[in-house]
Amino acid sequence: MQILRGIIAGILLFLGRELNFLFAAAMAAFIGFRLTPLLPAQWPGWTDYAFMAVLAVIAASVTFMNDQVGYVLSGFLAGGYFLIEYYEPEFLTVPLIPFIFGGVFGALIFGILKEWALMIVSCLMGAYYVTNLFRLSSTAEILVSSGLFVIGALTQVILMRMQKND
Repeated sequence: MQILRGIIAGILLFLGRELNFLFAAAMAAFIGFRLTPLLPAQWPGWTDYAFMAVLAVIAASVTFMNDQVGYVLSGFLAGGYFLIEYYEPEFLTVPLIPFIFGGVFGALIFGILKEWALMIVSCLMGAYYVTNLFRLSSTAEILVSSGLFVIGALTQVILMRMQKND
């Protein structure tokens, strides 16, 4: 699971704006991972992965159908995930009130700012998950994640400018 999180983090860091469907799918899968303890214990182990995959496919398909709804969905999932990570980090639970509050706030921000919000949040998520793959001191973690954020954001801005010039 760590390798998959690292790959997704790298893609989100550098191509988050380009791949809105992947951002929404990753957020849905991360939320699904936190929901897996609610599945019946007698089910086979592979159902956890199937559950996460189904949530990711649903989120990705919504973003393919309509860009505007995709931005709002991405914002809802990202805002909800950020707040539950802040409220109860590293626990496999989803506190409902913080998730809904963060989701509504994220949906509003993404609905208004669209590409720029997606770019900033995907860089934040990518930098967060890349630095969580390694054991670093707090100072090194701040420096590495800040550097990754700046590099990812610059990469996405350059790609956006190149596309608008073509």
